[in-house]
Amino acid sequence: MDFIVVHYAEIALKGSNRGWFENLLVKNIRLKLGSLIESCSREYGQIVIQIKPGADIAKIRDVLSRIPGVAYFSIACRCSLDIDTIRKEVLSFLRDKEFKTFKVNARRHNKNTRLTSRELNNILGSAIEEEYHWKVKMNQPDLTIKVEISDKHAYISCGDIAGTGGLPTNPAQKVVALISGGFDSPVAAYLMMKRGCTVTLAHFQNKNQATEAVENKILELAKQLARYQTKTRLYITPFENVQKEIIIKVKPDLRQLIYRRFMIRIASKIADKLKAKFLVVGDSLSQVASQTYENIAATYPGSEKHILSPLIGLDKEEIIRIAKRIGTYEISAQPYPDCCSYLISKHPELRASPEMLEKAESAFDITALVRDAVKRARVISPGIRNHAPDTTA
Repeated sequence: MDFIVVHYAEIALKGSNRGWFENLLVKNIRLKLGSLIESCSREYGQIVIQIKPGADIAKIRDVLSRIPGVAYFSIACRCSLDIDTIRKEVLSFLRDKEFKTFKVNARRHNKNTRLTSRELNNILGSAIEEEYHWKVKMNQPDLTIKVEISDKHAYISCGDIAGTGGLPTNPAQKVVALISGGFDSPVAAYLMMKRGCTVTLAHFQNKNQATEAVENKILELAKQLARYQTKTRLYITPFENVQKEIIIKVKPDLRQLIYRRFMIRIASKIADKLKAKFLVVGDSLSQVASQTYENIAATYPGSEKHILSPLIGLDKEEIIRIAKRIGTYEISAQPYPDCCSYLISKHPELRASPEMLEKAESAFDITALVRDAVKRARVISPGIRNHAPDTTA
């Protein structure tokens, strides 16, 4: 089987813009699979990939399943549209398979063919019954044989492989996601990737807490998230100078909120450098003290950028389920000293106001602290590489 037929879902609803989204998805597939494939092109409501001879099919499946915009795909063989050829190819395709029940699911993307989908089902089903003596079963058969009719070819497969869904990564839709070592922020970053955003990750590090194991954890999270987009950058921003000033000048019950306001300001400046229009945070309403209704309302005004909170209505169990599915759960579960929990009160403020936090910040040279942190940030490209040379800026 030398081909893969890729299907999308949401892209099909895009009306006159559909072709643009299809081309973007084709481009991203080529970038991610590169040397593993011969070609990737649009064909009548689907995308067809020709696999390079000898390529690692398991690797292709893994990479393709993580590309936003891909709803599902199937590994297929291809033949001409002649019905006798299709019949022979289907029987050959099934030769080494052993099942008791089956059904044929023919789908015509090209409606100009002589036979209808139902006629194809009947002809091919009869041929399979006669050749292999399997029984037709329309509900929950052991095997479903798919026959997809395009403009020039028929594609034969069985078994769909789930993709990520959503929309293809758009390099123009830039956001900066604040990422800690916990469960929530990596999931928030992933959900924005799934919506077609190019996500730059920003992590804040206190060198007083930093160890090689701590930094490796953040790099592993970034590496796992990098599987879901074509290019990923991680900013590791030193936060110890800011944190030292806050500890000296702010009472413990407000420190966590002031930490967050400074992180948002620094991330906003990083976003300015990248021409990103939004910040992304992992807040889930009322999950922890810093995310109460009042504290979120008091914290966000510190930002020069609009803030997106894709987890805001999810509970912890829902977030954990996504983390396990995308492969960040085991990494996030490793021990990690969080900057936001450094030297704070056991009983933090639950109902802060913007005015309360602005008063606490009046003792700082905010501009200088933010500028220094941005200047000292390190930029890392996590170690997930596409299978083609990276020619992007």
